[in-house]
Amino acid sequence: MMKIIDKENWQPSDNIILEESAFQSVTSQNNILVIAGPGAGKTELLAQKATYLLQTNLCKNPRKILAISFKTDAAQNLKERVEKRCGQDAKSRFSSMTYDAFFKRILDHFLYALPEELRPKTDYLIDDLDIIDKAFIKQGCLLDGTINSKFYKYYDKTLKETSLPLISSEFGSRIWPLLLKGFDNNKATLTFKMINKLADYIILTNEQIKLAIQTTYSHVFLDEFQDTTDLQYKFIKDCFLGSNSIITAVGDNKQRIMLWAGAMKNVFEIYNDEFKSEQKILLMNHRSAPKLVELQRNMYESLQEDNLDIKYSEKWNSSDGEINLFISDNEELEANAIANDIEKKISKGIKPNDICILCKQKPQDYSPAIEKALKEKGIRSRIEIDYQDLIKEPIIQLILDIISCAINIKQAQKWETIKDCVINIFSINSDTATYEELQNQIFDLRNKLKNMIEHKCDISDIINTINSFLDTNRIKAYFPTYSQGKYFDTILDRFIKLFNIEFAESHQNWQNTIDNFCGLNSIPIMTIHKSKGLEYSAVYFVGLEDSAFWNFKKQPEEDRCTFFVALSRAKCSVTFTFSNVRSGLKYPEQKKDVINEFFVLLKESGMANVISYTNNC
Repeated sequence: MMKIIDKENWQPSDNIILEESAFQSVTSQNNILVIAGPGAGKTELLAQKATYLLQTNLCKNPRKILAISFKTDAAQNLKERVEKRCGQDAKSRFSSMTYDAFFKRILDHFLYALPEELRPKTDYLIDDLDIIDKAFIKQGCLLDGTINSKFYKYYDKTLKETSLPLISSEFGSRIWPLLLKGFDNNKATLTFKMINKLADYIILTNEQIKLAIQTTYSHVFLDEFQDTTDLQYKFIKDCFLGSNSIITAVGDNKQRIMLWAGAMKNVFEIYNDEFKSEQKILLMNHRSAPKLVELQRNMYESLQEDNLDIKYSEKWNSSDGEINLFISDNEELEANAIANDIEKKISKGIKPNDICILCKQKPQDYSPAIEKALKEKGIRSRIEIDYQDLIKEPIIQLILDIISCAINIKQAQKWETIKDCVINIFSINSDTATYEELQNQIFDLRNKLKNMIEHKCDISDIINTINSFLDTNRIKAYFPTYSQGKYFDTILDRFIKLFNIEFAESHQNWQNTIDNFCGLNSIPIMTIHKSKGLEYSAVYFVGLEDSAFWNFKKQPEEDRCTFFVALSRAKCSVTFTFSNVRSGLKYPEQKKDVINEFFVLLKESGMANVISYTNNC
């Protein structure tokens, strides 16, 4: 049982010292908007606030805290921090999940509160694009007979804008019933926006359900609030506005890079007005070295932000930080310059996975020469698009931990994580005889897998053995995300394919395969959008060119924010590159006229080391 602490005597966990605005944000009992720039510690602030509310019983037992994030790994990270500090009490009283997971939970739990015509089949699929395409074609939407992503944008927009309850005059009202119920031997299929709308409709039309949710959650956390869409905000407003539930929203306008995905441009102002919230600003950047913080500050004017006196951590010397601008005649020279610089950093002790290569878009167009140059130096790198989300899947994390312990049992923390997860999957109480029996069975599974690995069984057999022990139905019940359609099988198929590739490249060494699969020995290459929330000692942004920022004239604010996010991922060093020629693109010759303000920022501030690489060097 968690010991209750008087709120006047509460101190932040783990001896962490919070700046004054952060401490006020943690202890506030009003609706609040926390403006927190890069490196300000948004996740830590929310973890401290949850700990404060639970330890002081301001979130009165049995009420709960709801924390909503945009990414599964962010939600999991926050959950783990709170559970570490508050123990078993936090497992049942702190719910940390994504918007999509929360909306799906509402829909599935209160499915029969919907009128029959809006009630989807219980075994609905999610985002099956082939079925969605067939539904539109069935209703006469014949575009050119091919499945194309631009058509899905039209489909998504149509489904999102369909009114509930359905209005017969709307075209979307003829599509929704097909997808809700299934048609022509096609299963029912929903998009996440449809799930969002149905969850909101449940709240709007069922006052008792709305009251039950408000009563359950005394406090609600909204992370990365600048990326909130109109549908997501509408649900939060419909569910909690005017209630006693206290909302804490955390975000940063300077990192608003999801306008293309529907993020509300003025969500901060609307929230402040409608929820009558306090506003706090965090001024400490715990991540970046002083020179990098200064460059970030120099961007405030172009981002139309107040020039706040952002502080850097005392761990730095005032001269720390490195900013480079590489200008090359071609991508081969660019690649060699980057590879040589990375080699120096690794020789000084920086690990490969603490270095990142970023691209505005399509890493496959910008990275081949760099990957080749690194490989020639014996440095691994890889485009993360196939790995990044897969590694974060809870079933994949569990499988990797089990295999790792089968190889080497002397991994106490992983072993405890496995036991906790398996016991939860089996819903067993820790004070029963069955608990002891299950622990023995887990150990027997470990020995069986060890024997299979020694006898060179392949990864498919290993996974089948694990699934047989855990029981697929139990897995899907514990991780509801996997209960829909083919998602669980698809995840495992992708894992097996990529694991086998790494297994071959690791010369069939299982531990090296796991390490390489998890990216421990390679430099990640990814888009700026995928880097959101991550940090690295050194960041290389490749392609500071008009062709990469092709939409700059239409969306300068968002592209400036994108540049800012790339810059702010770095702790010690950031390097931007421009190549006069880039093969493989529609227009190989590159220009920087449209985005010249970025070059002016880097050059004229005098903060960047500008280095030219020419064929004459």
